[in-house]
Amino acid sequence: MASVERKYDLYSDRFRADTYAIFAEMRERDPVLCQPGIDGETPIWFVTRYDDVVAVLLDDERFVRDPRLVLSAEEMSELNASLPDLLAFINNNMLNNDGDDHRRLRRLVTKAFTPRMVERLRPRVQEIADELIDRVEARGEMDLVEEFAFPLPITVIAELLGVPPADRGRFREWSNAIVTPVFAAEDVAAFAELIQRFVDYLLALFEERRRLPGEDLISALVAVEDGGDTLDESELSSMVALLIVAGHETTVSLIGNATLALLRHPEQRAELSRRPELLPRAIEELVRFDGPVERALNRWAATDVELRGQTIRRGSSVIVVLGAADRDAERFADPDTLDVLAEREAKHVGFGRGSHYCLGAPLARLEAEVALGTLLRRLPGLRLAAPAETLVWRAVPLFRSLAALPVAWN
Repeated sequence: MASVERKYDLYSDRFRADTYAIFAEMRERDPVLCQPGIDGETPIWFVTRYDDVVAVLLDDERFVRDPRLVLSAEEMSELNASLPDLLAFINNNMLNNDGDDHRRLRRLVTKAFTPRMVERLRPRVQEIADELIDRVEARGEMDLVEEFAFPLPITVIAELLGVPPADRGRFREWSNAIVTPVFAAEDVAAFAELIQRFVDYLLALFEERRRLPGEDLISALVAVEDGGDTLDESELSSMVALLIVAGHETTVSLIGNATLALLRHPEQRAELSRRPELLPRAIEELVRFDGPVERALNRWAATDVELRGQTIRRGSSVIVVLGAADRDAERFADPDTLDVLAEREAKHVGFGRGSHYCLGAPLARLEAEVALGTLLRRLPGLRLAAPAETLVWRAVPLFRSLAALPVAWN
């Protein structure tokens, strides 16, 4: 594909401050648009209208996650030229596979994340949330991201996996490295060093679970691998890396974004305080309004595809913009208005759709419900402790995620 010009800046601080206005312009003027990605060179098709986003997410035949299905060996070599070889130990997971391979890997952990299994975690999630508030309540202020939104889900997923408590703090640095793009040689080298530590840690943990298995998910996955069923070493480490990263990143962002939205809509926050039974419905609207996952991972066109009058050639990279789709006026009435009491006819795509629908969505919903319910109950005077326009968003294209959320209460 010939070089293309960038029409919309989708990566700067300026974009983060005006995200949904830019998405609205893209939906109106350029609903299927090819422009360079974050590296400034690689052409990517961006899809922003709800119906088109859903169509791509549901089409596993023409839009695939595994580039090896459509790219030549030479193209794959060029794609991976700057990336360390050890990425195979964190990328060989169900998100990056299609068809039978995807189903085989997903089947191994599906039972741990069904709504019924997740609901059993509610008492423990509530206990963690209350413990976190206990630590800060007398102080009257905190960074909600650092002291509440992050430690809650990382504690939950670490306990599920069987990660020792003393090691959990290290996952934030590793996780941030995995979700943050790098291009400069020195940044790639630093990234490779961090990922090497992460992989070394996981491999050592697997060996420990082989010697001393427990009742945790890692022990179960190791047993499957040892039984000769499906998981080789790279699949095992990639599966656990995915569960650690996806198991907390989405919820950190969801709790932060949802809290900010409610603080900026005090009448709706007051309604939820009066009627906490509405929280499950409110979570869906909060995900739609300012969801944690802004864009789905790259897909690759497995054949030439016509979409909105544009021809997406085989081998092209395609990104569907979930955050844009969930503000589409063709599917949502008053899409830029938060209404936690709304019963929307269309379902949001904040957790994706189709075969790659977020496996951890039930857990993210539960954690968000408990987190918001606890904040409303324990800190009724909660307020922003900094002007909203000064808040900083993380420079991570996949997630819409606050770097910090300073709050205070009486």
